[in-house]
Amino acid sequence: PACCMQHNIIAAAMNYAEDRLDRRARADEAGATVAEEITTDLEKAHDVFKIHGTFTVAASTDNVDSFLQLIDAHELAGRTLRDCGQIRQSVFHFGMAWKICHWLEKQYHNDNINETSNEWKAVGDYAQICEIGGFPEIGILALLYYRCRGSLEPYDAIVEESCQAESTGCGCGMAMCGKSPCFIAFPSESTLLDEILDAFDELERTASETPFQSCLSAHDILGQLALISRSKSPLEMHFQDMHNFLKTKMTIAQPILQFWDNQIEPSSIYRKLPTVDMLLLLKLLFSSPFGGPVLKLSCMSIPYLSTLLPPSSKEGKRMAKEYKSHNAYLVFIRSLVLGERIKKHRVGKVIHHTPIWDTVFGLLHESGGDALTCQPDAQKGKSLSHYFKEVIRDCKSNKSSYILPQSISPHPPIYVVGDSHVLSLAWQTLRINDINSGTYKQRTATPFPATGVKAFHLRSSTQFFTHYNVHALLGRLPNQDLTRTIILSAGEIDCREGIGGTLLKGYYRSCNEAVEDTVRKYLSAASTIALKYNLQILIMPVAPHAYRSIKNGKSVGRAKRRETMYLWNKVLRSELQASKWTNVFLLDYEESLQYQEQTSPVGYVLNPCYNADYTHTNNAIVPLVAEAIQN
Repeated sequence: PACCMQHNIIAAAMNYAEDRLDRRARADEAGATVAEEITTDLEKAHDVFKIHGTFTVAASTDNVDSFLQLIDAHELAGRTLRDCGQIRQSVFHFGMAWKICHWLEKQYHNDNINETSNEWKAVGDYAQICEIGGFPEIGILALLYYRCRGSLEPYDAIVEESCQAESTGCGCGMAMCGKSPCFIAFPSESTLLDEILDAFDELERTASETPFQSCLSAHDILGQLALISRSKSPLEMHFQDMHNFLKTKMTIAQPILQFWDNQIEPSSIYRKLPTVDMLLLLKLLFSSPFGGPVLKLSCMSIPYLSTLLPPSSKEGKRMAKEYKSHNAYLVFIRSLVLGERIKKHRVGKVIHHTPIWDTVFGLLHESGGDALTCQPDAQKGKSLSHYFKEVIRDCKSNKSSYILPQSISPHPPIYVVGDSHVLSLAWQTLRINDINSGTYKQRTATPFPATGVKAFHLRSSTQFFTHYNVHALLGRLPNQDLTRTIILSAGEIDCREGIGGTLLKGYYRSCNEAVEDTVRKYLSAASTIALKYNLQILIMPVAPHAYRSIKNGKSVGRAKRRETMYLWNKVLRSELQASKWTNVFLLDYEESLQYQEQTSPVGYVLNPCYNADYTHTNNAIVPLVAEAIQN
């Protein structure tokens, strides 16, 4: 049986930043369109379901190949449905793939020592598609549940139920396909799930009770990382050194939440998560719109992950090569959480990034750390764990209401929706001067990212997972009956990879024309969204990229992107000054980000004070954004 599984072990986890490009390349190779390739792939999956659809876990072990074929078919259906924007159905099939992988591991690795099955990949794919479906909390719980060796319901129970009714899903014949906006693959009620949620509540209590004088600062942690980087001892020793350093002044999360711990023995009650799953969980924790213990856990993991995955290490290089988007999130989030070492006497005298770590753990006197504490809903008395249980229960029963909890911080939230650039503002307090009262309004910038979304994807005719993702997020915002303000970020990916080159042939006479048309379609779509969801939308400009030496390579492509970004912001400014787009306004601060650089074709690059990772800005832009909102 182990040999039967070998062909499936080498498959890579979902890597949708590259998957969509791979599909286009395969279609071109076959002389077909992407739509034709999608139809062909879905038919292949459905053919397997017809052959093996009534197969159950009671089948003999001689039919392991049938289960492997079902795993491949569910994953193929999941990827295909994802690429054409049918996310409800895609979540179901990725969830089914996880269930079958789980059963195979349970049957052939009962000692739980030999971790050779593909369950790590299946749960990662499922967690990622849950995020795309607008439910990052389900992805978080799935990964933690898997790490704790949680059991899933038998596969045959789903199959038997599937055969009882006509499907309204993708045509697979399974009744549960597409029925819920987020198919729950793990048990909705279990002792283990309660323990995970209780650990989150405990983390919130202990963190709020710890006086800020006893906490380590981001500056302290950067100093320890610098010491560790100069040590020639093994990475395992570095990990232990960091752990000993942290526990001297802060309470570490319970072991059930320590997803970064790769020092555990194979026989432990917890699994050692593969690196790609650890980075995915980090991203979901940091970028989900819940704050509180969820955000604290993500921050707590950064010192450990920085120790385990230095860029120069073998594993660090592998992740940068094979999982660029996952690794890029680690680099970006690490920069936001820890920032850079600044001499203490210079703090407040120069423009600088405020480390999220210091805000979360209450090291800033002006915030006291409470701005990011997830408070229970004052009206309903619900904790975050209670809310998570409610979402799971509602998804299980296919209810239609999945609104985010109202109280995320002491300040009312202003949601920041869009591409990864929303994280530049994540968890910051925007202080906006009210001209009428002479006081300041305070809002917590709460991220709700749709990873990989382009401005072009917001068009109503788009059938792609990012389009679905944006609308799923907007549909979960609180106070649906009131006019609300959100910040929207998109366009940087259009400028970086979607406009220019061979894609212009047969469509536009010039890159200028392509940019102008794309911006107008983006604003038209944003205006339509504003009316549909009763929103006022504040558009973020595309920030210039930071300076990089010509020796770094790719200088020609980088120069072209700078020109495209310049034109993009120019068209945005022109279009939105005319007030022709209903309820859509520009946050016009991009010129304040510029730093003169003669080698740049536009004469400037990103001011180093605002640089996070050479692509994104850090949170030093917060005062500029607040002033732009006021204006």
